[in-house]
Amino acid sequence: TSLLEIRAVKVSLCLSNVTAHEKLKNMAYHDPTTGLLNRRVMETVLSREFTRTQRYETPLTVVFIDLDDFKGINDRYGHDAGDATLRHISERLLEMSRESDVVARYAGDEFVLILPQTTKAAGEQMVKRIRDYLTAQPFPWEGDLISIRFSNGVRSTETNDIPDWQTLLKMADQD
Repeated sequence: TSLLEIRAVKVSLCLSNVTAHEKLKNMAYHDPTTGLLNRRVMETVLSREFTRTQRYETPLTVVFIDLDDFKGINDRYGHDAGDATLRHISERLLEMSRESDVVARYAGDEFVLILPQTTKAAGEQMVKRIRDYLTAQPFPWEGDLISIRFSNGVRSTETNDIPDWQTLLKMADQD
């Protein structure tokens, strides 16, 4: 074998290692079902955004979305339909958010939207658009239409009484 062939093999191995590393990093940062950021990464982003909003005195709004009767979808249509429904909702959330917004799967049937430089009123308006869309466009599944309903909470740093990102998230969850 020539020196050129040996170098080509080394380059190929390096590229394979880089690709494997990127795949592992993607798996560590994203939810496997939806492809959205996972809870751990969302918490890191929210911490950073909370610090930024305090420093620059801009509003930060968090939306907590919890699907209603998701167990019923799994029971009636099966877990494949449940997973497809989660992916459908994830895609809609991404489509309806801005590039600066962060959409994450929190757990199970819960999602969190981090909306930098956004007032509570604007966050509530976004939730209304999402709800209106999902109500008007049920998710088609194997000849049936799955209605998607959700509960939500919206909280903002505008009130200035929120000491940390954990409290902001908890308040949005309990709202």
